[in-house]
Amino acid sequence: MTKNAILVAALLLFSPVAGLAADLSSQSPEPLAATTSPFTWTGFYVGGYAGGSFGTNKLKSLGGSTSVSLSPDGFTGGGLVGFNYQVGSVVFGGEGEFGYDGWKEGKDYLNARGGTRHAESEGSYIGRVRDRVGYAIDNLLLYTAGGVSFADDKVTQTNNFVGVSNSITRDLVGWNVGAGAEYAFTPNWIGRLEYIYDGFGKKTYDFQSLPGSFANRRVSFDQSTVRVALSYKF
Repeated sequence: MTKNAILVAALLLFSPVAGLAADLSSQSPEPLAATTSPFTWTGFYVGGYAGGSFGTNKLKSLGGSTSVSLSPDGFTGGGLVGFNYQVGSVVFGGEGEFGYDGWKEGKDYLNARGGTRHAESEGSYIGRVRDRVGYAIDNLLLYTAGGVSFADDKVTQTNNFVGVSNSITRDLVGWNVGAGAEYAFTPNWIGRLEYIYDGFGKKTYDFQSLPGSFANRRVSFDQSTVRVALSYKF
């Protein structure tokens, strides 16, 4: 076989391989699809809240005076801490909070002898310990909650004619129930909108043990709270 024949055979043999290599080199690899982990609600969080509280405060007279019904309202705000644990789409959690609860209202009434008196009720703090259960749709959580509430109620009765005023403050323990929605704007920052109802039952305020001739009162108190919150999840 001549030298030229060998060269021609080699060209015929390697030309398909060279073409295939050229085709492969011209094809750029497809980019890998970006993978993102789904949002999880599991973890501890701390935050703060602010909103308004709207109560119903009934001061029933136990000595012949007019009973008084009040509708106190005011600003509420404070801090909270909690933990969530997610199983599938269901989220379980617990939360504790403490803050300022500044509802207040007063009203004039008549005593047993027809004299004008003034009754006032106001609060200063609120604390709650709650269990939560909710349904997660990625970074949106819809939930209900309930537990124990702690607050105070200061009742004041005043005789403006003689300038006498008496106040009694009682610490209250009650229950709460509520519902809300949370939205995770980032993996750590979570916003919230919620409603809470607190019921504290009835307490007796012994004003007759104090100077001033005011009637004893059996006081019942409950309140509704609408608020927003912002928390940081660790």
